[in-house]
Amino acid sequence: MQPNAALSTKVNSTPLLKGLGLLFSNIAFWVILLYFAAPSLPGWATKNWLPTLFADSLGIPMAKAGPISTFTLSAASFIGAVFIGGPISDRWVQKNIRGRVYTGAIGLSMTIPALLLLGYAHGFVGVIGAALFFGIGYGMFDANNMPILCQFVPSHLRATAYGFMNMVGVFAGAAVTQVLGKFKDSGNLGFGFAILGAIVLVALLIQITTLKPKVQDMQ
Repeated sequence: MQPNAALSTKVNSTPLLKGLGLLFSNIAFWVILLYFAAPSLPGWATKNWLPTLFADSLGIPMAKAGPISTFTLSAASFIGAVFIGGPISDRWVQKNIRGRVYTGAIGLSMTIPALLLLGYAHGFVGVIGAALFFGIGYGMFDANNMPILCQFVPSHLRATAYGFMNMVGVFAGAAVTQVLGKFKDSGNLGFGFAILGAIVLVALLIQITTLKPKVQDMQ
């Protein structure tokens, strides 16, 4: 092989506008955007408002509610992503091409009753248990976002696609923070969390009925 042979290999590239056109003409990508944005609502809601919810539901000062809620959610999400969602998805997809979709859906379904409990539970066991259940489910969902994207979007468009996904997630988080602030002012923060559960349910149903990958890794 000549020294510069590797450098002379032609790299395939897609012009920006053409790449965006290919991306946004993909119906599955729009579904994935919705599937990513809807859970981002409770995802950001728990990050921003869970300490307040803990303080109100458990009757403890914010100095204690903040660390307890943050540790509970972070530890549960780590367990859900690393020890449950990732391994299950990697094995399931070897037997069923929709294994990653199903694993993410199971995790997402776990967040729905957890959000209801977060909204209306008042005992220590109920509130902490709901936060743990939510964290594990959200971790399972989060661990499969990029793998699912890889089943529908070719490799040369994935960074752009994931950039749009993150942008939509941040916008959703900013919106839900403002909305839950109004629920808090009216004394209905728990009800706001329950509504988020209904939104997640809609996204879950759309995901299950629509996302039907044909390959493990689209090239």
